[in-house]
Amino acid sequence: MGKKLIKHPLYTITYLSFGFFIVIPFIYTLVTALFIEGSLSDNLQLLDKETFLLLAKSGLIAFSVAFFATLFGTILGFILYKTNVQFRVFFKISLLIPLFISPYILAVAWKDFFYFFINNTSFIYSYIGVILVLISVFTPLSMLIVGSALANINTQLEESGFIITNFRRVIFKIILPLIKPALISSFVLVFIFSISEFSVPAFFGVNVFTTEIFTQFSAFYNHSLAILQSTLLILICVLLLLAERKHIANAPFLSVSEKGTNNKLYNLKSINILSLLFLFAWFFITIISPFLILFIQSFKDGTSKFVQAFELLLPTFSNSVGLAFLSALIIVFVGFTAAYHSVRQGGAKTNKSFDWILLIIFAIPSIILGISFIKFYNQAMLDFIYSSYAIIIIAYVGKFSFISAKLIENAIKQIPNSFDEAAQIEGITAFTRLQKILIPLITPTLFVAFIISFIFSLGELGTTIMLYPPGTEIMPIKVFTIMANATQSLTSSMTLIIFSITLLLIISFYFTMNLFSKGFNNK
Repeated sequence: MGKKLIKHPLYTITYLSFGFFIVIPFIYTLVTALFIEGSLSDNLQLLDKETFLLLAKSGLIAFSVAFFATLFGTILGFILYKTNVQFRVFFKISLLIPLFISPYILAVAWKDFFYFFINNTSFIYSYIGVILVLISVFTPLSMLIVGSALANINTQLEESGFIITNFRRVIFKIILPLIKPALISSFVLVFIFSISEFSVPAFFGVNVFTTEIFTQFSAFYNHSLAILQSTLLILICVLLLLAERKHIANAPFLSVSEKGTNNKLYNLKSINILSLLFLFAWFFITIISPFLILFIQSFKDGTSKFVQAFELLLPTFSNSVGLAFLSALIIVFVGFTAAYHSVRQGGAKTNKSFDWILLIIFAIPSIILGISFIKFYNQAMLDFIYSSYAIIIIAYVGKFSFISAKLIENAIKQIPNSFDEAAQIEGITAFTRLQKILIPLITPTLFVAFIISFIFSLGELGTTIMLYPPGTEIMPIKVFTIMANATQSLTSSMTLIIFSITLLLIISFYFTMNLFSKGFNNK
């Protein structure tokens, strides 16, 4: 049976298609730049001292973001996943919002904050500004990873610890060692995302490695140097990812629910008020404050700028939503195909190749992925892809399929194999088992995977800015290109509109999912 599934035509077609449209362009670009367009030794001479100095600065920024995001994420994760603090369900959901909002939107909000209160933005237009914004963006990711690890600790170990020692020693001697893999995974992922981030440094005018690659490729047309610099960044990201591949690939941090867990919650009466104050403060600083500041800046001179911003963005809505919707459908299909094959055929090393490919492509910075697609698809025979929206959809599928696959994989793992085995004994075909048993059970997760893929695709800037066809209008590109010459209030208004749209989508999808889940559970 295993061999039949391995050779299933649908899986084979999906696997080969992903390889041709996404993996081959990346390999082609690296090989061409390093070995065909000049000798390797000549190309390596392009990497000067300034290149490595800039890489070190970018690494320091990423290290700072990863350290503080993991620190704050661990605190938030412990409060929300291991204590019975009030409103914990509300905060579990609401504190994730910055993770689903494009980082450049929060960058505009923080710039407006400093402009509004101290009438000076020099502080935020710096390396410190980049670090502050990225910490607010990636702390929710750390909270998810660490919180999930905390929720899955064996309660017997905790209870045994309380028999012989106090609460503080249980935390430091039992809980922290048990969640060490999650802490490392959080640090590694946030480091990779931070060193790969383009939009926030570009908006603040801070020169980091990704902005330098973009400048060399797009402004100076120095493609060889840009690709060599990209190779350095890819090498760092992939090596870090491979070093933690076991923890990251098997982590349960991307899941809709954890069935069957028996999480022990602590009643910390002495610090419950402090915990609640910390949650409210973080919620206000990272979510309410950016929205309020954008709102104030947008309407301080009346409604004219907001109306102008809406008129500028209106033509982009249909294109942006359509691209995100179609991309999300394909992403969920690819994620399901990879996840189903991985879980149901687990154990054979060759069966994990799709998982590793999705993981590595996920780690490649968006700017570099965009460069690879430009170099590969900018040919006569592939012009139908290069000059259309197809190239953007391909990029979104490559970038976000890993997230979808992880969500769906964790959902499938929670379904007992006995369900499938019992149906198989009854002679029910594989397709019918899939249609009548597996898919109905994981439908809520498929819906969540679609929502997340849709929101991420809607707000993706790094890849889109490299690939969007001339003459087309896409929402993130429209905002980012107008920002450079627009007035403060117009920039704030455009950002407020996108912020509001994203929030409305998250809220509507959340309530739709709840209604859908209730209806599904009542069947």
